[in-house]
Amino acid sequence: MAEEPIAMLILEILRRKRRATLWEILREIYAEPRPADVRRIRNLLRRLEIAGAVVRREETVRGPIKRYIWYDIRPLRRLITRRPGATVTDRDLSRILGVPLAEIPRVLEIAVTRGWLRPTLTPGVYEIPPKIYRVQKMRAWRTKKNEWKYNVKLGERLRIPRQLVLDGYAESEEAMELARGVHGACRVVVYTPAPERWPEERLERIMRGLFAQEAITLEIFSDRPHIEKDQAYEAEEIDIDEKPPEIDLDEPEVWLWVAKEEGFTYVYRYTRRPWGWAYERYTAV
Repeated sequence: MAEEPIAMLILEILRRKRRATLWEILREIYAEPRPADVRRIRNLLRRLEIAGAVVRREETVRGPIKRYIWYDIRPLRRLITRRPGATVTDRDLSRILGVPLAEIPRVLEIAVTRGWLRPTLTPGVYEIPPKIYRVQKMRAWRTKKNEWKYNVKLGERLRIPRQLVLDGYAESEEAMELARGVHGACRVVVYTPAPERWPEERLERIMRGLFAQEAITLEIFSDRPHIEKDQAYEAEEIDIDEKPPEIDLDEPEVWLWVAKEEGFTYVYRYTRRPWGWAYERYTAV
C-alpha cells in the first residue's frame, strides 16, 4: 500500500476514535500485521507528529510496561480559522480535542511553537491569533527569443507579488496570466498566523528542493543570454475566507507553470501533506 492512503487511514481512525493505540490502528488497517507493517505505521505516526497532525501520549499499563496512545489534534487548526482573536483555556482544548488535561501541555507546546496559540497573562488561558497571513515567494523566467510564442496562463486569478508587477512580469497584482515572453513561473505559498516562521530563505529551500526532486530545469537554463529571471517575496495579511479551504495552515503549496509554444500552459500543483507531496497536473488554455 502507498504511504498517502495509509496516512489518510490513520487520520480517519483517529478522527473517528479520537484516540487509538498502535495495535488498534494496525488491526483496522491490516488483517494480520507483519513486522514491516508495524515499522511503516510507526514511521507514518512519527511524520504525522512532526507535521502537528497528531500528538502522542505515553501511558503506564503495569509496572515498567508502557504503551503509546495517539490523538488527532487537527481540530485545533480548524478552531483557529473559525475563531480568530478569541481566547481558549486548557480545559477547552482538552474537551475540543478529546485529549486528557494532563497531556494538554504537550499540545500547547506544539501550538505555541507554531504560532497557532499565544499565552496570555492569565495562566491556562491562550489567545487565538487574530490575523492570517499569506506568505509567498514567486520566481518567473522570461525569454527574449521568439517571446511572442510564450504566455503563461495561470488557470485562475492569483495574487502576484507587487515587485514582479513593478518589474513588468505581470500587468496587475490580481492576474489571470503573466506578461508576454514569460515562459515559466514558480510560486511557493503558505497561509499562516505566524509569518515570521516562514522567511524567504525557508520558501527558497522548499522551491529548490522540489526542483531537485522533480528534475525541473527552468533554473538550470536561466543563465542563457536570452533568458532573464526575477523573483519576489511577500507576506500580506488576508481575510480568513481568502485561505483556500482545502489548504491547511502552515501547509506549503507550490505552483509551477510552463508555457508551451503551442499556446497553452502546463500547470503543476504540489501540496505538502504530512506524508509527502501531493501532486496534480492540468492544462490552462
